[in-house]
Amino acid sequence: MDVDPDTIITFTQPILGFQDYRRFILLPGPSAHLKWLQSTESGDLAFILMVPTVVVPDYTIEIRPSELAELAVTAVTDLDIYTLVVVPEDKSKVRTNLRAPILINHRLRLGKQALLDHSDYPIQYFLAQPQEGQGQAREASNARSNA
Repeated sequence: MDVDPDTIITFTQPILGFQDYRRFILLPGPSAHLKWLQSTESGDLAFILMVPTVVVPDYTIEIRPSELAELAVTAVTDLDIYTLVVVPEDKSKVRTNLRAPILINHRLRLGKQALLDHSDYPIQYFLAQPQEGQGQAREASNARSNA
């Protein structure tokens, strides 16, 4: 894949579970709130990212000053915030990880996955709406995730 070097986002730390990959580009997704995070180091590695405020309108995060400095910003508002989306075969189990957002400083093309240690946000936030009368939970905060 030919990539304009000025579009590459370098992650200051790798995404959990993908230690060998730090360079990505953002590509348009199927909607305005979804994007592809495509590795420039492996054509087979891409993640779906979403804007979390689409499903949790009051989604806010607090990160440590050292993490802000790592991304060369002074406030969270200087960053674009996304969450990783997991799309299994069973579409009713499509979910996003609200506790480990992807933070991107577009100006300097720096990114990182933050870990919100002191957060009530779930690791797995299910995007499928439960049908009325069913007891299906939308969240499973104690579940493990691949994202």
